Amino acid sequence: MYRVAIISCVIGMLLACAGVSRFEKGVIVAHGERLEGASEVLYYLISIDLGQDDAADQEVVRVRLKLAADAPMLPLSALRPEVVAKYLPRFVAPSQWPASWRKKAEDDDAYAGGGFYLRFEKGRLVSVSICSHCSGGRESPVVGAAHGPSPFKLPLSISQLVEVFGSPDRLRSAREVTY
Repeated sequence: MYRVAIISCVIGMLLACAGVSRFEKGVIVAHGERLEGASEVLYYLISIDLGQDDAADQEVVRVRLKLAADAPMLPLSALRPEVVAKYLPRFVAPSQWPASWRKKAEDDDAYAGGGFYLRFEKGRLVSVSICSHCSGGRESPVVGAAHGPSPFKLPLSISQLVEVFGSPDRLRSAREVTY
């Protein structure tokens, strides 16, 4: 009985340290925490990896984004560099990055702003990152389901995340967000 109590206590402490929730569904990974005193986990970072030819499933590419206040809600399938450039500036690497990283960033066809980072290869969208609480700032990027009632501003509750992307393949606790 004593061993069971100790093992339970250790497991409880480890789970308490795992303050980040990781939502995984196919090519989508979202991270959430109890932000700003919230009573529930709020998902503030969503990454979508469309870099593989088979990754662009029909449900994911119908998810919609509002890239700027004056932009319409656009499905991922409609995003091309010339469309995104109307609403977001090209990504400029921070000066504190190593020179090799800055050079690669200059060569990338990427756009960033308002909590969005979108990268293209040969005109094709290969990755999307959406973040409301990143780099010490606060943004309110907007996402919506293909046929949802209304779009949502990040951070999202688990029910909003499921409404936009569907039920997770895997939902787990993690100790930290890794990129």
